[in-house]
Amino acid sequence: MDKLKFAVIGAGAGGQTMAAYLASQNYYVTLYDHDKAKIARLNELGRIVVTGKFECEGFPQVCTTVIDEAVKDVDVIMVCTTTDAHKEIADLCAPYLHDGSIFMLNPGHVGGALEVSHIIRDVHGCKADIIIAESGDLMYACRSYEIGQTFQSGIKAGVDVATLPAGDVNRLLDKIGGIFTNLKPVKNILETGFEGAGAMLHPIPSLMNINKMDLGQSYDYYMEGITPHIADIISACDKERVAVCRALGVDALALGDMLVKTYKLEPKDSLYDLIQSIESYRALRNPTNTKHRFIVEDTMSGLVPLASVGHALGIPTPMMDAFVNIASAVCGRDFWKEGRTAEKLGMAGKTLEEIQEMVR
Repeated sequence: MDKLKFAVIGAGAGGQTMAAYLASQNYYVTLYDHDKAKIARLNELGRIVVTGKFECEGFPQVCTTVIDEAVKDVDVIMVCTTTDAHKEIADLCAPYLHDGSIFMLNPGHVGGALEVSHIIRDVHGCKADIIIAESGDLMYACRSYEIGQTFQSGIKAGVDVATLPAGDVNRLLDKIGGIFTNLKPVKNILETGFEGAGAMLHPIPSLMNINKMDLGQSYDYYMEGITPHIADIISACDKERVAVCRALGVDALALGDMLVKTYKLEPKDSLYDLIQSIESYRALRNPTNTKHRFIVEDTMSGLVPLASVGHALGIPTPMMDAFVNIASAVCGRDFWKEGRTAEKLGMAGKTLEEIQEMVR
């Protein structure tokens, strides 16, 4: 059987790491980003170097700002952009999908697969036998301080993955499970999306430290930015997330238990102590402006859908509501209007049975 051909969409830290890894394993891979300066610099360098928990060096056969050059005739499209680009990327890629294509969001956040499936299958009328998938998180913790170099601080032991429809997950893993061995199938996209930790760990600490951002102070995001009391606030929000999940029929783990499972940790007495014990979280620097994905992306595609679906199901979410409102005030935007609400995800006014049917 011929090796799969990959397109990696998004040349951030995650996309560069994935492209370099696939290229180092002798897969045909293309890398796309709309940032002309970044793509030009990558082509000038001619290599991407990954250091950290695993080390590799590789470069895609095609590194481009032209979507046709990136996705034409590939088998797997791995979307590693921020969530606010998912709609545009689905729209751009839809005409190139064919029988057997995989279109996977890394990660999907809350409702990602529902959003792109609507664009590809309904708006574009794609009738090809494709697999639409989403992971619950990036497969590795990575960051990049210089184009062409990424630091990979931890390979996640198990990353949830699901498809829409749910029954396609075995087909997905038959094709790529041997390449990405830490992907673990779950029941459906409610588990990959609504169980995600980003909505708890990103906007809340970022907003609680907004004074440091205003003063231009740099700090270790997790080790210094999450203090015992901020960890308590995260835990209070997380209880609401778990309540929404359980109202959807998802037996969600509390954040602390999720981190123990993901990073193979020893349990601790508090969320604060647990976070302090995660070595791959060390030395990650803080967001420096209010456009950072920790605030914008994880509010729009994390807190908003969790809270909005909670409202639709009659689950109170006062803590999450408060942080959506704070983020809106800080950023000068209305994230309730911009974000993935229950209405936009097609969940508003539906019973639990109808929602479960949507993702089956």
